[in-house]
Amino acid sequence: MPRLVPATEEQVRRITAESHALWGGGLSHEAYLAMWVELARTPWARRFYRHYAWVGDDGVLLSSVKIYRPVVRLFERTGRATAIGAVFTPRDRRRRGHAAAMLRAVVGEARDRGDLVALLFTDIGTTYYERLGFTPLPADAAEGVLDLGPGRAEQGIVLRAMVPSDSPSVIEAHESSSRARCLAVVRDLEHWSFVVARSRAFLERRDGADWTAICRTAVRGGAFAGYLVALSADGTWNLREAAAAGGDPQLLAAILRAGAAEARASGARRVSGWLPREFRELVPEWRLRFRAREHAIPMLLPLAGEAHLSRPMSASEAYLWPMDHF
Repeated sequence: MPRLVPATEEQVRRITAESHALWGGGLSHEAYLAMWVELARTPWARRFYRHYAWVGDDGVLLSSVKIYRPVVRLFERTGRATAIGAVFTPRDRRRRGHAAAMLRAVVGEARDRGDLVALLFTDIGTTYYERLGFTPLPADAAEGVLDLGPGRAEQGIVLRAMVPSDSPSVIEAHESSSRARCLAVVRDLEHWSFVVARSRAFLERRDGADWTAICRTAVRGGAFAGYLVALSADGTWNLREAAAAGGDPQLLAAILRAGAAEARASGARRVSGWLPREFRELVPEWRLRFRAREHAIPMLLPLAGEAHLSRPMSASEAYLWPMDHF
């Protein structure tokens, strides 16, 4: 009978030889493999990340999956999630139900552990995972013009490079900005360090990459005001995450405008990203246009006790930043 086991180095090498073309972002197989070996050694990953293999009685690899266990908040409850990523079946084993059987086993183990929810992002549409009990959540992509607008006011915001000592304030700002949402990932210092390491490990291996990583801390009057993370390439400023101290929306608008001014000075004229719908009112000069995402659609399966989707959530209530993507 097939079983779920931690993937061996040989199995991971075989899996990534096929799968890196899907999720490697242009990295070579060796670079992609080295990146995940490095990330698996981080403190958070050692405790809350595993690459699993679904193997038959004869030890043959049938399918595989990455499992992360972040803390999430769903409505009023907080607990560990089973975040599912990189579901992959070797070409010669496909269309035999192996991935579905593996995911049922993953969900069963998560339920037995008492995890609050199972969470994933799908690139293959929602139908397959709906059959396994997952509910798709609304998710947007946005594009706009990086216009500074008339009478732009930055409220004395100064942007500087983000440094490790900013992390506690960044974590608090992220949490404050998420409190009004029905679904949120709750990061501690180890988890934030993993998120930063994942971005850095990828970009460092992108030799000749045409984009620039931007991690800024916003300061006002010498005090921490918030932060933003973005990528810039080909005249587009791709906003990955931003938050203000205390979740102050007007302060966030000032931080976004300060970031836009810096991006325009570097040649960017367009803005894009998985942006919250409220940004349309915060920075109306960007003239943001929203559309439903076709890829990386979040899906949720409540698991523990009274955890359930008591009502449908809007795109704003269920919003997750790209840096929460697994």
